[in-house]
Parts: sequence; structure tokens; C-alpha cells
Amino acid sequence: MATTKNPSLNEIGHYVVTSHPPGAVLSAAKCDFFGDGSLNVAIAKSNRIEIRQFRPSSETADPSLPLLLTLPIYGRPTCLLAFSLPAFCGDFVFFTTERGEYALISHEDVHSSSTSGKKSTGEVEGEEVVGKHYPVKTHASGSFTSYSTLLGGTSSECGPLFALEDKNRCIALHLYDGWITIIPIHGGYDASHPKKGAFGEAFHVRVEERTILSIAFLKCSDGKGRHLIPQLALLHQDARGFQHVISHGVDLAKKSLIHNATDGNAAGSGSEKPAATVMPPTSERLKKTRIDGGSAAIVAVPPSRVSSVGGVLILGQRQITYHHTGEGITRTLPISGLLLLTYCMVDETNGDGAQHKYLLGDEMGRLHVLTLLRNVTDGNKGDGCITTLLMETLGTASSSASLVYLGGGNLFLGSQFADSQLVKILDAPVPVSSAAGDDTILEDTTYVKVIEEYTNLGPIVDFDLRPCGDDPTSVDKAAMSGNQHRQSLLATCSGVGKDGSVRLVRNGVGMREFAEVEMTGIKGMWSLRRKFADKDDSFLVQSFVRETRILGVQSSNEEDMDEEGSAALAEVTIPGFDSSKSTLFAGNMLVDGNDLMVQVVQDGVRVVASESLELVSQWSPFSDEDVDEDGQPLGLITVASANESGQVVVALHGGILIYLLVEGTAVRKVRRTTLDREISCIDLNPFDLVKDDNAMDVDSRNDVKRSQLVAVGLWDDFSVRLLSLTESNTLDQVLHISLGVVQDKTDMEEDNIEANQHMMARSLCLVSLDSIAASSSSLAAKKGGSASAKIKSNMLLVGLGDGKLISFVVAQSRLADKWSVHSRKEVSLGTHGINLLRLQNGGNIKPEVDGTCVLATGDRPTVVYLTGGNAGSSSNPKLCYSTISLTVDEDNEEAGQASHRNISVNAASSFRSSLLFSSGNSTSDNNYSLCVADENTLRLGVIDDVQKLQVTSYKLGMTPRRIAYHEAGRVYCVGCIDGNAEGGSGNQIGAEMNMGNCVRFFDDSTFEEINMYVCLFTSDQFYNSNINLSFICYRIKLEPFETILTLVTVSLCTRSQNPEKQDDAKDCKPYILIGTAYAYPDEDEPTQGRVIVVECNNDHVQLKSDDENDAGCSRFIRQVTHMPTRGAVYCICPFYNGTAIVTVNSKTHLCELFSDNEQNTELKFVGAGHHGHMMSLFVSSLARSGNEMDGQEKQLAIVGDLMRSISLVEYLPKHNAIEELARDYNSNFCTAIEMLTKDIYLGSEGYNNLFLLRHNSEAKSEEARVRLDTVGEYHLGEMPNKFKIGSLIMPSQQGCTSSDTSGSLLSDDSRSSSIKASLDRQRKIDIRVGSQTLFATVDGTIGSILGINGPTFAFLATLQRAMNSLVKSVGGLNHDQYRAFRAERSVRPSRGFIDGDMIETFLDLNRPTMEKIVQFMNDDGRWRIRDNGLGFSNQNDQEPPLIDSAIEDAPLAANSFALTVENVLCFVEEMSMMH
Repeated sequence: MATTKNPSLNEIGHYVVTSHPPGAVLSAAKCDFFGDGSLNVAIAKSNRIEIRQFRPSSETADPSLPLLLTLPIYGRPTCLLAFSLPAFCGDFVFFTTERGEYALISHEDVHSSSTSGKKSTGEVEGEEVVGKHYPVKTHASGSFTSYSTLLGGTSSECGPLFALEDKNRCIALHLYDGWITIIPIHGGYDASHPKKGAFGEAFHVRVEERTILSIAFLKCSDGKGRHLIPQLALLHQDARGFQHVISHGVDLAKKSLIHNATDGNAAGSGSEKPAATVMPPTSERLKKTRIDGGSAAIVAVPPSRVSSVGGVLILGQRQITYHHTGEGITRTLPISGLLLLTYCMVDETNGDGAQHKYLLGDEMGRLHVLTLLRNVTDGNKGDGCITTLLMETLGTASSSASLVYLGGGNLFLGSQFADSQLVKILDAPVPVSSAAGDDTILEDTTYVKVIEEYTNLGPIVDFDLRPCGDDPTSVDKAAMSGNQHRQSLLATCSGVGKDGSVRLVRNGVGMREFAEVEMTGIKGMWSLRRKFADKDDSFLVQSFVRETRILGVQSSNEEDMDEEGSAALAEVTIPGFDSSKSTLFAGNMLVDGNDLMVQVVQDGVRVVASESLELVSQWSPFSDEDVDEDGQPLGLITVASANESGQVVVALHGGILIYLLVEGTAVRKVRRTTLDREISCIDLNPFDLVKDDNAMDVDSRNDVKRSQLVAVGLWDDFSVRLLSLTESNTLDQVLHISLGVVQDKTDMEEDNIEANQHMMARSLCLVSLDSIAASSSSLAAKKGGSASAKIKSNMLLVGLGDGKLISFVVAQSRLADKWSVHSRKEVSLGTHGINLLRLQNGGNIKPEVDGTCVLATGDRPTVVYLTGGNAGSSSNPKLCYSTISLTVDEDNEEAGQASHRNISVNAASSFRSSLLFSSGNSTSDNNYSLCVADENTLRLGVIDDVQKLQVTSYKLGMTPRRIAYHEAGRVYCVGCIDGNAEGGSGNQIGAEMNMGNCVRFFDDSTFEEINMYVCLFTSDQFYNSNINLSFICYRIKLEPFETILTLVTVSLCTRSQNPEKQDDAKDCKPYILIGTAYAYPDEDEPTQGRVIVVECNNDHVQLKSDDENDAGCSRFIRQVTHMPTRGAVYCICPFYNGTAIVTVNSKTHLCELFSDNEQNTELKFVGAGHHGHMMSLFVSSLARSGNEMDGQEKQLAIVGDLMRSISLVEYLPKHNAIEELARDYNSNFCTAIEMLTKDIYLGSEGYNNLFLLRHNSEAKSEEARVRLDTVGEYHLGEMPNKFKIGSLIMPSQQGCTSSDTSGSLLSDDSRSSSIKASLDRQRKIDIRVGSQTLFATVDGTIGSILGINGPTFAFLATLQRAMNSLVKSVGGLNHDQYRAFRAERSVRPSRGFIDGDMIETFLDLNRPTMEKIVQFMNDDGRWRIRDNGLGFSNQNDQEPPLIDSAIEDAPLAANSFALTVENVLCFVEEMSMMH
């Protein structure tokens, strides 16, 4: 399989996939989901439910909340409840979605007593069930969508409201105005009797209260011999704005609502009525009018000793009220303007029931504890009525959307606007420790301690891309489009208020450099410990041509030592090592208690005592006993490998392989064999996990493993041999692994001969990779300890000479020496040859990637690691790849140098030293430390946690609105709303307060706010070295009521204001353009705005200063000019030839920069703009900063309107005007747009849908040319705020090839003249990728949209249909209905898009399900469709599918070209690497 990225590809479809999952918490509930008595938290996010397990603190660890299970939901959860039934050992989870669907689920291990130990129908113990992927059971599901028309069709004004009755008898939902939906719960539900489900028939009851703000079931007791029916309390607001509280009874038997005003016990009248239908007396029914007008929630309170019905707490903005109608008690607690958002009960009672405690969270993130004191005296006497309300502020955390109390003072705080947290409520206050520059701390002491934080990027209101690598020299820059061909770092505006932050999201692994030295010619490196039991390395052995050098760690107490540690590397000698020759291998050994070191050079193997560093024994191939058939010495050693147990394997010229064994301190030759070709590489690393007990010898005293296999690669060969090292058949071949299908050289074309030489193995690695299934959503993800059990997989990695990496899973049968490999995977990591290095961290890194990984060197050094997988099943964990980039902490003098640079690695070695790496950073224990070398430089550093995406957070203390990266100035420009701005409270119009807006500038390396010398100066003084300036923190503060709407970096060319010289444009320079609007409260639409032009200079300027340290400044920021506008500047976009296109209210203008001289620069609108929109919110073009336009090409842009969707406009230089070419005549409320290609445009609209438009510019009719055709519709489920062309991954010609080549996709238009030749030649599945677009949503999701060609789309669409048909979803929700394009009055099936999240779950399915899916695809046959490359314009719906008839007409075509599981796995794995 091959992957091609082609920006000019005819895109037939688009692949939508999540790169970073949503982090915003919508709701959370405490439960025992796994049925084992553990405390779990179910968390609802935008399209998934997560299950975390609470683990209390211990003597050695703080409390934690690890993720055990992730369940994708085909819908956006709006309600999440957990409850238990008497007959079941665990809890059920009930949820609803925004489209009115609901489901009741439980873990598969949660069962009733009658079904204990039994499997469902069709399930056999130990057998995998086809189609079952998630470890859940669906007990009930349904939809209320069909009732929307019947009930009036108006969704509830305050959103879906829900409540669970305290005795688990029913659930109340408020989905539509004027109606309450009741779902009865069968308390005697038994899963073994499906005739009676968990839920009764849902019914809808009419309520007179129209605007309902909150609902809750009152807590009832069964005193006085009465059994009360459920009492539903409502907080509602009337037409005059007054708020009231009232309760009604829910009669489950009659499926009706008994209103509060009903006389007597109407429900319980008559002796034949069951006791459960009794209503409380009229005097005890809850009713309270005209409460605090700012109330937003009611909380049920347990009843007192004299009442059967409890009261309610009413949470308002000015006061908290407790009311109980039956007892005639109303207690109020004044509060100072708090908007209370969340609450949870701490405990039901405290000892004798004298008080109740509730935790409250407000909009500022403050946590309060509310205490209700009851009338209970000593001796447990009293009526238990509420007497007093007390509230105390505990401290500040993230603003909360949900609170879950976990006991012992531990609290889970789920947030929509910041990171969710696990916090500990302390018994005594501690001082507040705030981040530097954070002036938003609300108190000096706090009772709140943050234990863990869980990343939430939402809400992402804006983001920009910053190239984090150098420009690829191999890419034609004429074909480049912005950041599309450069790996980028994504910077987001996240959070609100005090939780506002900038998040930097980067793909791959960063390496923090501790030391760098110029050293050329390093061919190999190995680390050595002074003693085998030492944790730290002491020596770094470096091999050069004809010599070996050794660096040793030497401690130092000198004051001028680097602050990172207290030691340095200096050149040392090991007497027993031969430094006059190149080293082929070096390492530590522990043999029979002897602590040894070994060095392999060309003329022998040298064994050195670790204590004395002296030579104790050696072996040479030139000894008398080692001769060839002619009696001549064998020759020099070319390749060698050894391990810690004393095993050594060396290769000599002529394909000779010799197995040596260190015994005691002597070297014994065990056996010699000769292979048919020269040997290129060897690996002798033992596996950590084998099935056969006799397959590996282990020295139990020292835990040193002995390998039973040696992997050998040969020159001029396309295979790897596995040879046995057991005593019975030493060096006998046990497996021959082919790396590819190779033709005879006589039949090969000359161009292919050299290419195939690169397929020879250059490096081998036998390794047991570790993985954790705790976060897996797979069937085998279990509860408790089994869910977090470590998974190991024995792997063989093969590095090729052309930068490709091939991996196999190695398996051993129970029969001795019966080995096999499967799950072949091939990827391209670069273009240079690969060497493989096994890395073992010094401690626990993360539960997801603990222990072992592999570093692949080359021009794109990559960490290979294992993650996910199905523990205990036949499904394989996923092999993941993360590229390494060098993190630059200090400013580089070279302008424009990125702070994350790509590096090339020729040789590498792990190197751990607590002296070199300060313990304060915890790097030596918790991260991989290593030495890497390229052709000229040796670097010592530490790599980050191994994971796909790295997220770094920088607190702002205010709300960020817009962000732009200025590459030339190396700064991030962030537009913020500062609620604490000076004068903000004084600038009021009509009681409206102005929120101060400002623009802040941050260094791209350290993210420190730019400090610079500032004074008032003119342009000609800007570069004057004789200026006396003051040193301040630079910010641009906007005027009162001026708000930032857009912020972008644009390259503008300065033109002369002289009409005769306007064609002579000066050099283009990058500027920062800020679009604003004056949002006066008395204006419906802004009538004023401006465009501010800011210049950032990164050149070094010498300044006059009294302080010698401040004698120079490397950065200047100045406001060049500003242009007033007659309306709000909603969007600015770079345009062609050094111009920018701007939307102002309903108009679209082109603007240019003019100047008479350097002192007078002015930004002006040019020519006639376009008028024809209601409100032009967005504009996008394919132009990038500095792009020059070919005079024959059209200068196109698209404009997104508030209501009128997208229109295509063209700038006509000849007429100096902007004209509309075409428009979409559908009514879409645009939230973001992007121009993917010159003919394809992407947009999102207010109902969380994506739509794709195509312009048929070659159509014959004018009617078709002026219309943008809708070719794609898709429900995303989240609101994207921005699209941007770019990618988080490094560009490469990645490829993934399956060992089974029977299946293929035909993407060539021409057919082979010979069907037989077509069947015989190797087929490849080509993945064609065009545009690559990133998007970010309000829920914190980062995703990618990849344009794909016809064959790729046909393959993925067939796979999606197969999975949709065979894989059971969580809750039985329908995928097609979820992804259907649903607007206000229309529902249309999804088309033109592929759900990448669903596609990539194929990697986690069990084997039987995979096989059924592939069989479905082969029966379907539409994966063979091939597009003609002309798009949709030349293919109508009546034409039959384009099937490759060369395959269909061939003999045995069905068998010859049927897809296999390996084909599909390879295809999906390759797609997963594209984002």
C-alpha cells in the first residue's frame, strides 16, 4: 500500500477523524459500573461516556481517578444518571441524547442473581462474539423524536432537564415546553426474562408551568403507614418574570400527573387503591411563590422527623432559600451576587442527623460548603426541622459543570471551560500558591488541593498553526500551500475568565537538550554501567572509523557548572577496551555472579572486569582452531550482538555466523554456521514474554534472561532468518521471514533493481513492547486490576535502507522451537537508513506507555511504542509512531528559527544519569534520557512522555479570543478580554459594563510575555541605535467598548501613494492585522470599527541604557497605522500579491498598504468591494502570505454569511473590483468556512453539521456556473469555531504494506493488456490524500478532514457500511441517524464524508468480527469502484458504478482478489497515521 499526498487531487470524498478527543464534561454521576464494589465515576462528553475508577490515597500514593473505559456514543449526551436495582450487583447508567434518544446500559459483568454465571444467548465462555466490541449490555433504548410533533415540537427553553426519584421508581425528563416525560422503572427487572424490560412504557403529562428552570423529586419517607407516590418539584418562571416552586404527584399506575391543587388524596381514594398511590395531605404539598428572581436550581432535602416529605433548597443569585410548606419553615441565607452552577451532597447525615452538607460551585470556580443545621439536641431529641443555613468558601478550582463527591474529602470536578480536576478538601487551610503573573486569586488561603488534572482544551474559540520544523527541501516550494507541507504546532485560545489559557498541541515527542558538543564521524554509541546493579550509566562508548572514544560521568562542585546537574561528561579510558579500533558492540554482562563488560571489535571479543576495568579474557577469529576449509583464518568480524546473560553472536566475512558464550570470565565458542550470503545485521535481545516455559532460561538470582533466538539479516536478500540458540539445535533456522515479493533480476526493470536494494534489512530489534489496556474501549477492558494489567507483545522490528520500518508479532507454539510471525506492518519513517535502539525508562512514565519502546534513527527519528489493544483476546494492540523534535529553550540568534526543530540521528544510545539530569526535574526517573548524534553534533537530552499528542498549557488569567503566530517576529499574538481592565467598570452606557480588550505578545520558545523598550518614535527612528527607551511589558490596549473580532498575520506589500508609481510595490513584509468593532450597548449592529496594523521586528538593535545587561534589544513591536471602518471588521484573510481581503458588516473589501515614505504608512480599501450579504462573518482564500499570483489565474475567495451560506467571489485586477461568481442558495448559518481547493469549499453551520460545496466552473450553462452544488453533508455533533489548512504530522510518503497481496485497489485509468499479467503482478492499495484541514470545537476536540480520491473513498465507504451493519453500538443507537445532516426542518442522510472515528475502531475489533466485516466487503464489492479522476461533474447518478472489469472478468476473480483481514488492517492503520 502506498500513500500519496497531492494538493491538486480531485477530491471525491472527505475523511473526518478526531486527533484529540473532547475534554469538556457535560455531566457526571457516581456509580458502581463494574459491579465489583468499586467506586466509579461515569462522565458524559460530547460523543462518549468515560468510566473512571476512584482509588483512595495510600501511604505511598495520592488518590487517583484513572480512566478504565471509553464508550463512544452516537449522539450528544444531555442527561446522565446512575441507579441500582435490588437484584443486580452493580449500577445501571441511563443517558439521553440531544436528538431525544435514550438508553439504559450496564457493564457485561453486572448481572442479577438468576443470571449469575450465565452467558447471553449465543455466547460461549471463552469464545469471542461476532459484532460485540464494547463490554456493555443494553437493557432498554428508544427515542422521543416521534413525539416532538405531537407535543408541540418546541424544545424546552432551558434545555433538557432530568431527575431520578430517590427510591428509583421513575425518571422525569423535561424535553418539550409544557410537557414532562415519565419513564417508569421496574424494580423487579430480571435480565433473564426479556418480556418484562427494565423500563415501563414512557408517558407524557401536561403541566401548566410553561418556563421550567429546574426539576427535582422530593425525598419522601414511609412514615405514618403511608406510601407516597413520587413528588416532582418544579422551579418555574411566569410571564412577568417572577419565579415560583411547586410540586405535583406522579401516578405511575394511571400514567398521569396529580396536580398540587387537587383536593384530598384523589390518587388514593377508594379502598381498592394500592398504598403506593397515596398523595401527601394538601397542607404538606410544596408550594412557594415569588422567590429570589435569580434562582436557577432546586435541591431536594431529606425530610424531618415530623414530616413524610422533605423540603427544597432554592439556589439563587442573591440568596439561598430553604422552604418546607408542611412545616411552614422558610430559611434564607443572603449571598453576594454568586451565580451557583453546580451542587452535590456531601453525605446524607452527620452522626445523629443534626446537619446536612452540600458542596456548591459558582461561575468563578469557587467551591463553597453549605451546612443545614437541624433541630436535634443532645440525646438525639428534637423534631429535626431545619433551623439555620451556613455557608463557607473553601477555595478556588476550575469552573465546574458537575460535582461528584467521592468520600474522604475527595471531589471530582468536571468542567466545560477548563481542565477537570480531582481535588482534596483539606481539614485546615493552606496558603494559596499562584502561577507567576496570575492576579486572579480570590483569597489568601484555601482548603482545596488539586490532586490531578484532566486536559480539556475547550472551548477553543480560535487557533493558529506554527511550523515546528524546517522547510522540507525536497518539496517543490511552488507547490506548497502555507503550512500544508510542514508539520505544525497548533496553538489554541482555550478557557474562559480566570481559566483562560493558550494551549500548544504538538504531534510527536519533544527532546529537551541538556548538552550539545560538536563531534563528527560517530558511527555507533553504547552506554555502560560501572556495576551491573547500578541504575545510572557511567560510560558512553563512541565508535569512529578506526578508533573508539569513551566519555565518562565525572562529578564536579565547581560554581560555573551548568545548573541542570552537578556533573559533566569528560573523555576517559577503560584499560581493557581497545581504543585503536572501531567498536561493533559494547555492553554490560552478569555471568555466574561475575560483573563484566564486553567490547566487540573487528578482530575479537574482549571481556573486561567491571571493578578493575582490566581485560580478563578475549576471543579472536584468527585463533588456530577457527579456520576455514582451506585452513586459513576466518577473517574480520563485520557485525556483532550480545546480551546481558553472556550470549554473543558475531558475523564474519563470507556469511559465517559464530555463537559464543561467556562462562565465568572465559569465552567459549558454541557453534559456527555459514549462511548463503553476507550478513548485514544481527540482534540477540531476549523476549520478556514467551508461551513455552522451556523457551527461555532465566537466572532467577539476578533476573537476567537468556535468549533462545537470534535474528539475522543478509545482504542482497529480502528476508530475515530466525535461528535457534537452544542446546539441541543451536544456530538451526527455525523461521524464514520474507520482507517482500521480489522478482528475478532478469525480469526486473533497471530502475527497480536499485530500489529493491533498499529493501534489505539494515537493523533488527527483537523486543517485548509493553502496553496498558486500561483506557481501551474494547471488549476485554475489564474492571479493577484486570483492566489495568500490563499487556506485552513480542515484536520483530526490521529497519530498511530506504527509511521503511517493517514490524511483525512473533509467536511461539507450545511445541519447542516452533515459531511464527503475523500482523506484518510496513511504514515509511523517512528516506535514510534506520537503526533500531531498545529504550527502557528508569521508572513509571504513564500507564498508557510504561516501560519499553524502540527508537528508530534516521532523518526522522521516531519512537515506536505499543498502546491500547484487547487484553486477553486475539486482537493485537496498536503499534504507534511519534517523531522526535528538538525543543529549543533559548532564543536562537537566527531569525525565524523554530523552537521545535527537526533533527537527524545517525547513532543513538540510552544514557541515564541522575548527576547529569537534576533530580528536581524528575527526568532521570520518569523519562527516557539518551544521547543522539548526527554527522556533526552529539546531543544529550531527555524526551517527553511517549504519546501521540503533547499538550502544554500557559495560563493567561483572562479570556483569550483570538490568536495568531507571527513567524518572522517569533511571537504569539493573543487578543484577550480582560475583565479586570482599568477603567472597565467606569465605562458604562445604559448600565452595561465595558470589558477591556487587549493584545498580548508572547515569545514562541519560552512563552514569556514580551518585554521591550518602548517610546514614542517615528518610523525613521525605529532603527536608530541612539534612542533612550524605557523597558516595559508591551500590550496593545484597545479603546473603551472596542472588542477584538479577528487577528491574523498577513504579508503586505507597501505601494506608493503616487498614482504614477503604484505599480512599483516595495518588498513585502509580514504584519499583524487586528480587526475590531465598537460594541456599544445601544446599537443593534456595530457602526464603527478599525483595522490596526502592527509590526514585529526580530532584528537586534543596540540601545542606550544605563544597565549594561539591557544594552540591546532583539525584538520591537510597534503600531504602524490603523484604518477606521464603517462597521465591524469580522474577518481578515491574506490575499494575493501582498494584499488582504476584509469583511466589514455586509461588505467585502480588498485593502493595500500605501506609503509616501517610511514616516507615513496608510492602509486603504482598494477599488469596488462586494455588497450582497446580510452579515459577512468569514472570508477565506488559497492565498498565503507572500504568494505571487500568475496573471492568468483567478484570484478567488469565499465569503461565509450569517444566514446565506457561502458565496464565491473573484477579484478582477483589470476592473479593480470584487464580483460574485457563484453562491450556495441553501440557508446555512455559517460558523466556520475554509477553501480547500479552487473548486471545493468546506463549511459548518449552527446545527453542528458540516457541508461541502463544489463549484462547477466548466459547466456549459450559466445556471450551473453560478451555483455552488452541495456534494457533502455530515453531522459532526460539535460546533467547530475554525478550519485551517494544515497538518499536525510531518509530511512523508508513508506506506503500509500487507504481507497478503491478494487484494488491491485499482486507481489507474488504463487497463493492462494482459489479464494474466494483471493477476500475477503484485497489487498495491493506494491511499490518495489531497487537502488536509484541521478543525477545533467548543468541546475541546481537535480533528482532521482529509480529502480522498475515488478508490480510497469507495473502499472506506464499503468498510463503513460493513461495520455499521455488524458492530453493535453502545445503547443500540443508530450511526446513520447520528451522522445524518439535521437542520431545523430537514433531515438528510450523510454523504460525501467518511466517519474516521468509526473506521479506526476496526483496529480494536476481535478477529471473528474482522473476518465477518471483510466478508461483507467482498460480498458488497463496491470497494473496487474506481473514479475517473474528473470528479462529480462528468458522472451522473444514473451511471453504473465504475468497477474494474479486468478483475471481474478474470478467471477465479472472486478468490484471487478477495480482500483479507490483513489488507483492511493495513489500510486502516495507514489512515490512522495520517492525522
